[in-house]
Amino acid sequence: MKIRFLYVLVAGLFAAYFIGASLLWFKKEESKIIKAQPIRVLAINSPDSIIINPNSDVLPVMYTRIPSLMSMSAEKRKDRFIHLMLPSILLAKERMAYEKRKVKKLKERFDLGKATPIDSVLKDSLLSLYKNSTLTQLMEDLNPHPVSIILAQAIIESGWGTSRFFREANNVYGIWSYSSNEKRIKAFESRSGTQIYLRQYDSLYESVYDYLFTITRVSAYQKFRKARSESQDPFRLIWYLKNYSELRTEYVETLRNVIEHNDLHKYDSYKLVKIKQDDLYKKVVAMEN
Repeated sequence: MKIRFLYVLVAGLFAAYFIGASLLWFKKEESKIIKAQPIRVLAINSPDSIIINPNSDVLPVMYTRIPSLMSMSAEKRKDRFIHLMLPSILLAKERMAYEKRKVKKLKERFDLGKATPIDSVLKDSLLSLYKNSTLTQLMEDLNPHPVSIILAQAIIESGWGTSRFFREANNVYGIWSYSSNEKRIKAFESRSGTQIYLRQYDSLYESVYDYLFTITRVSAYQKFRKARSESQDPFRLIWYLKNYSELRTEYVETLRNVIEHNDLHKYDSYKLVKIKQDDLYKKVVAMEN
């Protein structure tokens, strides 16, 4: 009787221990699951409303209206500008990565002889859009480049977020407009008697994506695209961006100094937190409409 009692007692204790350990394990595993974050679209009026990411996990935010940073101290302005830009940069890179995955799957269907007439139309459309000749080359051209370079160019082109084009048009990279059918603002100066216009964007994200899109399709950056498919070293890659500015080599030297002085290469390891599937593309479509 005593033996049976002890057996039941031990079995009960073991069961209790097993249940407790199992609950603890499930709770621990549940905490490891990263929930997808929705993309927030924000129009802010104060620099203090800029979301500061405490670590290398960046929250997905699309800023549609931004406050002036001009009245802030230099150090605080730099910090706010970087955190203002990081979500847009990583969201734009995520969209480019999506485009590359789409091209890869399309190429696989052609390689397997399973391409449909719709696939042929899509192929022609993509090659035309990116001014390319083959899907293989397009996949290479869609390789990304480091956040440090994208940030450094944003800093130079916008003057740490103080330029009129940045403040009034969300135009981070000084990209010109050549069509009266698109949103744009007039520059104060002209070039050889011709009025200059710059594109106007609905969000910082759109500006960054347009910059990445331009780098991916314009022939002036062909050598840069080739180099970034072979290396992600920002100090090597910047030498292929001489054509971005009329300053040429001086521009490259400035890029290097900005990256080094502000320790921008540390942001190359920053990642966007997990976002809801298709949320980015829904937000993009909503903005375009």
